[in-house]
Amino acid sequence: MRPSETKAGGWIGRGLRVAVAVALGGKLALLVLAPGEGRALASGAAARAEGGAAAAPAGAAGASISTRGDVRTLLDALEKRQAELDAREREVASKEERLALYEQDVIAKVASLEEIEKRLSPRAKAASQAGDASAESLAKIYGAMKPEAAAPILDRLDDPTVLTIFRRMKEKQVGEILPRMSRERAIALTQALAER
Repeated sequence: MRPSETKAGGWIGRGLRVAVAVALGGKLALLVLAPGEGRALASGAAARAEGGAAAAPAGAAGASISTRGDVRTLLDALEKRQAELDAREREVASKEERLALYEQDVIAKVASLEEIEKRLSPRAKAASQAGDASAESLAKIYGAMKPEAAAPILDRLDDPTVLTIFRRMKEKQVGEILPRMSRERAIALTQALAER
């Protein structure tokens, strides 16, 4: 991965953690404020109701204990989530480092292969030109021979060699040599010439 993507991934992870912290902080604030509002409502209801004075403080104390437990649970969940996000960010950073190393390795190997290709390309061209010159020379030799003399010799050569020679000869010369070759071989060579 590119360094800009690494930074973007880090900013996204931090932004996500901040958003989670803000949301949990808002819930925490509501829970902390709720017991005070609950006590005020409970005391007002107790003043109006007969014999409710003793019940209101007990309800407020229960709400306070419950709220502290909720806050602790919420803080524990927040810490756990923060630890998970930190672990995930470390894992992503580690993967990014490994990918960067792999990318550098691939780039180096591609550059090496391109260098080898540049060095071998002139040699391959030279070999191809030499092969073409040799085939052209053989075509001239067999083209200059009488068909009765050339046919038995070409009949004993392998198909690729004969086809290379035939492709550089004039059609009339090939037409005079083919009938003088063995029937099976003439058919096979004709089919090969037609395919190409």
